[in-house]
Amino acid sequence: MNCKNDSKDKYNNYHTPAEWRYSSELEIMASEEQQELAQRLELEANRLVDQAKDAVGKNKLEIDHQSKVKVKDIEYKCKELENQKNGLNEEIRLLLGYQTRIENAKKRLVGDALDAIAECLRLRNCRQGIDLVFDDVERQLLQERELIKVVNSRLEDLVEKVKVQIRKLREFVFSLAEDLHCKENTLKIEEYNEKLNEKSIELSVLNDKSIIKPAEISFTKWDQFTTDIILAASKVLIDGRPIRAYFDKTLTKIINDLVSQSNEVEQAFKSRVDEYVAVIEKLSKQRDETVKHAEEVQGTIEKLTNAVDDKEAYIALVHTRLLNRTHREGIELCRDELEVKLNEEMTELEHNVRSLQKMIVDTVVCQRRLKQSSARIDVQLAYKRNTLRIDGELCAEQRKRINYRSF
Repeated sequence: MNCKNDSKDKYNNYHTPAEWRYSSELEIMASEEQQELAQRLELEANRLVDQAKDAVGKNKLEIDHQSKVKVKDIEYKCKELENQKNGLNEEIRLLLGYQTRIENAKKRLVGDALDAIAECLRLRNCRQGIDLVFDDVERQLLQERELIKVVNSRLEDLVEKVKVQIRKLREFVFSLAEDLHCKENTLKIEEYNEKLNEKSIELSVLNDKSIIKPAEISFTKWDQFTTDIILAASKVLIDGRPIRAYFDKTLTKIINDLVSQSNEVEQAFKSRVDEYVAVIEKLSKQRDETVKHAEEVQGTIEKLTNAVDDKEAYIALVHTRLLNRTHREGIELCRDELEVKLNEEMTELEHNVRSLQKMIVDTVVCQRRLKQSSARIDVQLAYKRNTLRIDGELCAEQRKRINYRSF
C-alpha cells in the first residue's frame, strides 16, 4: 500500500468516527439480514423438501393404486378377450368339423355312390335279350342318381355357408387377438414400471423430454373399444350357432333321404332277384319236363316206325299172295272170296301204314318243336342266369361301396 505523508493531503481521506461506527453497524445489520434470510431459506427449503417428499409419497401411493387398478382392469379385459377368443375358436373348430364332414360326404357321394350307381347301370346294360328291360330296379337307380346330384348341390351350398361363417369368426378372432396382444404388452409395461424406483433410473433421460408423446385416446374410448369388440364377437357367435343347428337338421334330412332311396333300390334289387330265382326255377322245371317229353316222343317214333315196318311185311306178304294168284290159269283166275279178302286186307294194311306214317311225321314235328322249346328255354335260362349274376352278385358288390350312414 502506497501511503503518502504529505501533510497537505494527510486528513483528506480519513473517515470520521461516526462513519466508522455507522459502517460497522451497517455490516452487522447486513450480516444479520443475511443470517435471517439464510434461516428463512433453510426453513422454506425444509418445508419444500418435506412437502415434495410428502407429495412424492402421496403420489407414489396414488400411482401405485392407479397402476394396480389399471392392471386389474386390463387383466379382466384380457380374461374376457381370451374367453371370447376361445369361444370363437371352439365354434370355428366345430364348423371346420362340419366342413370336413360335408366335403367328405361330397367326395364319397361323387366318388363312391355315383360311381357305384353308374357301374350298376353299365352292368345292367349287359343284360341280354328280353331281360334288357326298363324295370323298377332301373327306375330306382336313376332316381337315386338324380337325388345324389340334388344332394351334392345342397352340400355345396352348405359348405359355402360354413366357409362364410368361419371367415366371419376368424376376422373377430384376429381383432380379439390383436387387442389381447396390445393389452398383454401394456401389462408387461405396467409390471416393469412397478419395479422401477428413483434409484434405478438414469438422469440422462431428462435430457430429451420431447420423445414422450401424450396419449390422445380417452379412457372412455379405450374402455368402449374392447367392449364393442367383445359384444360384436359375441353377437356373431350367438347369431352363428343356429347355423350349426340348421346344418345338423339339413344333414340329417339329406342322410335320411339318401338312406330311404337306397333302401328302395335295395328292395327293388331283392324283389327282382327273387323274381329271377323263381322264374329260373320254373323254367328249369319246364325244360326238364320238355326234355323228358322229347325223349318219350322219341320212343313213340321208334314204336311207330317198328309198327310201319311190321305192317309193310304184312303188306309184302299179301302183295306176294296176290301176285302169285295172278299165275292161276283159265277159269281159276277168278275174283273169289279169298281174292276179295286179300284185297281188303291190302287196303286196310296200306291205310294203317299211311296213318302210322302220318303219325310218325306228326310225332317228329312234335319232337322238333319240343327240342326247339327246350333250346329256347335254355336261351332264356342263360339270359336270366346272366341277369341274376349281374343283379345278385356284381351289382350287390357295387352297392357295398355305398354307406350313407357314414356321413
